[in-house]
Amino acid sequence: MNSMNFLYRYGLWISVPAFGVSAALLVFFIMSVVRVVRQSHILSVPLLEQQEIEFTEPGRVVLCLEGPLLANRFGNLDYELRAAEGMPVEGRTTWFHAKTSGLSTVRMELKSYELPRRGRYILSIKGLESGSKPDPENRIVFMKPHLAVSIVYVIGITLSAILLIGSLVLFLLRLTDKGASV
Repeated sequence: MNSMNFLYRYGLWISVPAFGVSAALLVFFIMSVVRVVRQSHILSVPLLEQQEIEFTEPGRVVLCLEGPLLANRFGNLDYELRAAEGMPVEGRTTWFHAKTSGLSTVRMELKSYELPRRGRYILSIKGLESGSKPDPENRIVFMKPHLAVSIVYVIGITLSAILLIGSLVLFLLRLTDKGASV
């Protein structure tokens, strides 16, 4: 109980620096998660039955669907990625379909591919109406995997927000205390 007494007694002196540090950490974590998502973007293509795309480096990529909120255009579609020579690239469904949403659009991870080399690949989407026009609102986005890093930054955002609110509450409690000896 001594630590709680100490916190309450020196609440004004502790809460002000804690508020500043937590506000700075909150801004840092928010900017970091936004930067990670932006830097992970590789390419974006329209929603077509078949198209050729080019990757500049080998490695793991994540196929994401991007479209308006509450859209069902991507339902019952099957995606296949093949090398330009016709050899299929094995893709696996992601366990956790991470979503990034804005005010009007949402992006959701769907499949993960391991690209053996850089170069041209053919993306085929089965289940689309044949001859349908490209819809500028619905897109296929390829990104570098960033889920683990994003989760760490979201945990940092949560903890720094708790510290920010706690320091504000401590400051207000000490400020409004009638018998406070400052």
